[in-house]
Parts: sequence; structure tokens; C-alpha cells
Amino acid sequence: MTVEILGPDATSEHANAENLRAALIASAPELSHPEVRLAIIPQVFAKDLEIDCVLVFEDTRAPEYMFRTSKGLPVQSFVACVEVKNHSPDAVRRHGTHLEVRYGGAWHSATAQADAQVWALKGVQQFAHFGKARRDKTFVQSVLWLPRVPADALDGVPTSGRTGIFYADLSWQQLIDGFKENIAQSKIQTLVSEGSGSRNHSYISLVKTLTAKIDPTQLDLMRVNALTQKRFDADKQAYVRELGSGLLMFRGRAGTGKTFALIQMAIHLARQGKSTRIVTYNHGLISDMSRALSIIRDRNKDISPIPVVETRWMLMRLLFELTFGRDTVKRAGELYDLEDREALFLRALRDPKVFLEEKVPCCAYRVAGKLCHCTKNEYETWKDISAYREKILAPYDFLLVDEGQDWSTEHRDLMYDIFGSERVIVADGVDQFVDRVRCDWDRGDIAKNRVVPLRTSRRTKAATCDTITDIAHALKVPDWDVEPDQAVTGGRVTVLVEPQPRRAIERALEILGEDLVNQPHMRAVDALVCLPQTAATPGANYCNLFENVQEQNHADYWRGYDWETRQNREYPSRQTALRAVLYQSCRGMEGWATLCMGLDLFYDYVIAKPDIDIERLRDELKNDLGFLFTESAFEEKLAAEQRAYALNWLMIPLTRSMDHLVIHLTAPDSALGHVLQGMDRDKINWR
Repeated sequence: MTVEILGPDATSEHANAENLRAALIASAPELSHPEVRLAIIPQVFAKDLEIDCVLVFEDTRAPEYMFRTSKGLPVQSFVACVEVKNHSPDAVRRHGTHLEVRYGGAWHSATAQADAQVWALKGVQQFAHFGKARRDKTFVQSVLWLPRVPADALDGVPTSGRTGIFYADLSWQQLIDGFKENIAQSKIQTLVSEGSGSRNHSYISLVKTLTAKIDPTQLDLMRVNALTQKRFDADKQAYVRELGSGLLMFRGRAGTGKTFALIQMAIHLARQGKSTRIVTYNHGLISDMSRALSIIRDRNKDISPIPVVETRWMLMRLLFELTFGRDTVKRAGELYDLEDREALFLRALRDPKVFLEEKVPCCAYRVAGKLCHCTKNEYETWKDISAYREKILAPYDFLLVDEGQDWSTEHRDLMYDIFGSERVIVADGVDQFVDRVRCDWDRGDIAKNRVVPLRTSRRTKAATCDTITDIAHALKVPDWDVEPDQAVTGGRVTVLVEPQPRRAIERALEILGEDLVNQPHMRAVDALVCLPQTAATPGANYCNLFENVQEQNHADYWRGYDWETRQNREYPSRQTALRAVLYQSCRGMEGWATLCMGLDLFYDYVIAKPDIDIERLRDELKNDLGFLFTESAFEEKLAAEQRAYALNWLMIPLTRSMDHLVIHLTAPDSALGHVLQGMDRDKINWR
């Protein structure tokens, strides 16, 4: 088999792959042997990174005929990330243990970029291929190629670290000699034989994973066409023309299209060549957005750079690294857990000079307040580690903030300091704030483009929306003003009553199966299943029960509630994969049919366990009432806050459906059950 290039052509990455193939074949003609195969896959997208190309190699000949390193080790298989830098020698330099290249007037670490791509590729390798079945990640070689730099052009180029650096004279022998070796093996081998039954990747399975494209459903195409439209109505044109003049904010209740508007603006900006970062808390929504953006990337070559979706934590980490350097990030990771690390990032970025003078804790035990036995500390202050930059450039042209109501004012002010309000776009949920204090982005002293009120349901069909509005009014949700879009007719609401959790899941999936039969355009991936956390359902784990039922039915599914899925930023890529998430992760998501399992239990739980800062609430009431403050007034205020918190959370899953909303009740006489039983019986199908 010849050396294959598998991927899009007419790109700079494909041209790099052609040059790489030519260099390798010229130095090793035996690569064309029929029992040797090398796939060069250009432009592989992994998490938020774009890898220049990935090499996947396998030699099925007997060991005595295989390629060998200079040390005599046979090379049976390998996987390698290749980062290509077409810089001239004067734009390449050594900086510590890193190789840096110059873009414009700034130097960037090519070594760090190559390392990050390796870890991103490892995550992609672990994407589930059916249900919860996933393969283990392989060892990945890291290659940095400088095709315009002669081997003798640079002095003191770093040779330490996992990334091999190669120059204009790259040959096959140089490449394999530069690979990291596994001492336990007597050969270089990363892949297993096809059909071995192993959880490890074979050549075929890995190439299939890295070259797979999403087959969009009709619903995907409708969504993508709407997101990528080039013509806007007069109202939109007014604020689109003013992008970059001040804060643009979309404000509305659940289901009014705030997140949709945010992505639409990001795509419009990408068409203007602007880089954007969409930031959200919600890992489930990140997966949904990533799926849509992946389809857009494959179908719309005029949209570049494709918007990137990320968590706020990762944005804060990036800003911290740009300001203080990679070594500071590394040390912070050794000392602090994830939550405390973001607090450190924020504190340091808000007041860097004070942070730099702070003493560095000796170890993680000391940070946690535990006894440690450290006799000395390698660093005295953070200044000793940091490569501090007093002024950093904003890493993107525009920052788009989802669920802006849940940010802190400190985070908000930091974003304004770095990006400027004119390059910030916010989706602000009127009734969706679930943090303790609502954040107001309209600060009063900033430049503003427009606050765009969204009142019409852009997700839900009119009949379903009308019933949800009835439920909101019965619950006395304050100022519920979502209006059905009468042009989008149809919709249904079903209430399923079933006390047994497993049987409830089976019955709900039967209802979904009926929809799939009766609506041929619908696919399993178009639906959404919302599940309660175990804390809300003592004695029943709805996630495990859902998996058991799907496995028993040999049905595919996507585990949005799974830590590994979130860690790998894995999005559902198969039409057969039924999406399932926890209620905490369903904001911004949507399903043609949405199954809300154990919703009455979830509602009872958020009423009983609201995330409310009781002492802050007490202090605020004391300040408001002064000497008129009483405990009874406080109890009344607390009860109102608890109810508002629970209603905010309840209305989020109720507004996820586009067509068919299925509400599962464990008991008809539960708090939510009583409300639903008082509804117009003609509007709800009881089962």
C-alpha cells in the first residue's frame, strides 16, 4: 500500500502533508511495500485545536523485514502528531526548553503547541464508538518539523522534552530515530491487530476515528442553515452593523433563543475573519455547539476561523498563562484543585503585582491545611517562577459569554479590562440564574451597542409552548412572558406516571420509539433525555438505569453525564446516539423530543436543597429593613428565594423540547404532579 493522504485538499495543511510524504518516500522507497501502510491525515480537529497532520503507521511484515531504528529496534506501528512551521531561520529561536516561532511581532512556543496537540489527540482517540464502548488512548509521538530551516541554522535548539524537532533535511530514518521508546518493549509498537478484541486501537479503527465526519440529520441541517444565514431582518441589521461599538446583550427567558443568537453572531464575525471564543459553564452545551460547529466547518468553507467553544475555567487558565507563563500554570496545578485554581487565576489577574509578591506554598498538603514535612521550598515567591507580562493582548477578537447572569462581577470586570466592552457579547437569562448572585453586565459606565430583548419562543412549537406557559402561570412564575411563535404550529406534551424508575425509563423510551416511527425525518440524536442526579433520587441511579436499558436493547446512546465524555469534550457524532444529560447540564440544549425523567423528584430536591447564601441574604435584609428586621421577615424572604430558585431550575428542562415534551412523574400527588393535574386535560396526554 502506498503512503496515503486522507483529508481535505486545497488547504495549507494538505500542502504540508504532500511535502511530508515526498520527503519520507524519497528517503525510504520501501514505504510503498504492500504490507506497509502509512496514513497522513491533515487538519485533524481535536478539542479546540487544529493539528497540522497525524501519522498512523503499521508494518505487518515479519520483524526481520521491518524498518529499524539506529539502535536496532523494529518499528511495527506508531501514531505521531506533526506540527509544521514554515518559518525562516530568523523567525525561530530557543527560549529555555522551548522552541519559539514568531508571528507578527510576538513569539509563540511551538513546543507547547505540539505538546497540547498530543493531549488533545489522546482525548479524540477515546471517543465512544457505540454507547459507552470506548477504546484506550495510544501513545502519541510528538513531531515538530521546520521544512525551511537547515539543520545547522540554529544553535542551542532544545533537545529535551517529548517533542522531536526536525529540519529541512527530514528523512524517514531521522523520524523513527527521534521517537520515544518504551523500555519494556523490544520494538516500537502502538497499535494492535484488527479483530484482536482489544480495547486498544488498530490501524483501521484509529484512521476511521480520525477521518470520521458527522452525517447531519434533517434537524441538524435546519439548525445549521439558520445559524449560517447571511441576511438579517432590519432589527438585526441595526446591531450587526454596530458590532464592535459596545456591549451587545441578548436578554430573555428559557427557550427564547439566546444561545442561538450568540452562535449566529460568532459565525457572522467569523465570516469577517474575526476570531471568537464562546464561553459557557455547561459541558453538555459545549458538546451540542461543537457538533453544530463541526457540521458548519465541513459544509461552509467561507466561515473561518470557526468559533471555538470553551468553559470559563479554560479561558481563565489561558489568560493566567499568557500573563504569568507556563511554569506558573504548572506549579499552580501541582498545588491547587480545579475550583481553588480558578480562584487563584482570578485573584492573580485582578491584582498581579500583589500576587507576584505572595509566597509560593511548599506543597499541596500545606495548601489544604494538612501537615507536611517539607524542609525547604524551591521558590520563595510567585515572581521567582513567573515570566510576567504586564500587558497582554486579548487572545480573540470577540468574547461571547453564555449564561452571563451566573458570572461574578469580578470575572465580568476582568473581561472588560482585557477585551473591552465593545468586544463582548452576552447571552443573559432572565429566569435562568442559578448562582447565588445575579451578575448585571450592563454596568453603566461602558459603551453599549444594544440590549436585545427576546420574548418569542424560538425553540418550541406553539402548542407545546402554550402548555408550558400554562404550567408557568399555574406555578406563579413571576412575569413569565414567553410568547409562542404561531408560525411554528404543532407540538405535544405527555405526562408519564410511573413509580418504578427502571420501568419509567423503559416506558419513556417506548414513547420516543413511537415518535421515531411516526416521524421519519427524526433520528435518535435529535432527541434529548434529562436525568436527575443521584442526590435527588435516593435508592435509584437514573443514569445507570438508562444505560442498562439501552444496553439491554442494544441501542446506541451518548453519555453527556459522564466525566470522561466531558473531559474529552466528546460530542455525539452518530445519528443513532440518543443524548442523555443531567438536569444541571441541559441549559441551552434542545431536543425534537425531550424526556424529563423523575422531574417531580428533581423539583422537590431543588426546593429542599437550594444553593442560597443564607448569611448574605440575612445581611442584605438587615441592611434593607434596619431596626424593622425580624426573624419572621427573614424566614418569609428565605422561603421566597427558595421557591424562586426551584422555579428557575424547573423551567429550564420544561423549555428544552422543540416538538414533544415528555414529563415523567413518580407520583401524581407530588408537588409538581398536583400542578399538572390542574391543567387543561385537552392539552396534556396522560399515560
